[in-house]
Amino acid sequence: MPLNGKKVFITGGTGGIGRPLVDMLKRAGATVDVYDRSKDGDLFDNLDRTCERLKQNSPDILINMAGFNDFNYCEDQDYEALIDINMLTPMRLTQAVLPEMRKRNSGQIVNIGSMTALIPLPHVSGYVAAKAGLKGFNDALRRELSGTGISVTHVIPRAVQTAMNSGARAEINKRTNVHHDDPEKVAAIIMRSILNKKAERRIGWPERFFAFLNANVPFIIDQGLQKNCKIGEQILAEYATQTLPDEEMKNEKIIQIKTTA
Repeated sequence: MPLNGKKVFITGGTGGIGRPLVDMLKRAGATVDVYDRSKDGDLFDNLDRTCERLKQNSPDILINMAGFNDFNYCEDQDYEALIDINMLTPMRLTQAVLPEMRKRNSGQIVNIGSMTALIPLPHVSGYVAAKAGLKGFNDALRRELSGTGISVTHVIPRAVQTAMNSGARAEINKRTNVHHDDPEKVAAIIMRSILNKKAERRIGWPERFFAFLNANVPFIIDQGLQKNCKIGEQILAEYATQTLPDEEMKNEKIIQIKTTA
């Protein structure tokens, strides 16, 4: 098998997409090292230590999947946390594994992005910015490594039926008729993209068409998303008036912030 004996390091491997992907990788013969937040602690807090670990034992394949979103007004989002885990962490982990990959002249970097980076939606500005930055990093890195034995793969899912799309985020998706994919389906697409060393794989139609429109005639998307913006404001107002106990409100926020893809 193509992955037989390959060493894989994955973040976000305990999430809705990550679990089936890890199973697929193992069935293909790979040895999979999963960063488990429940056992290893917060990934960004332990980023320096994790990078040192990868420098000493560089995998054949690095999969950057960990991430979270925050559906909220711009001024109420934790931009530092959003950028730290969704963009800076994959960049730092990539830096850690590249020296040994360059020596071996082989390896693969796999970054899991988001369709919102190509179709920026209101009320998720921090997540959009981080994932758009990750796409730019991925494109630049792929071109930098052209001609080497190191491949760079970017998989861009649309909404997936995972814990990340819950609460207010699930409500906006429901009211705006957002299409959701099954986690195992997305995991299988990621797996094929790894095996084929595909440069970029965008998941979902008509989202791919909307991404094309946003890049070429963005005013059409601006107009189309005005209704979404108003619906989002209604949902945020509804959630703001919910009378949950203070500790329960705090826990709800922590769950939203720390959910991984």
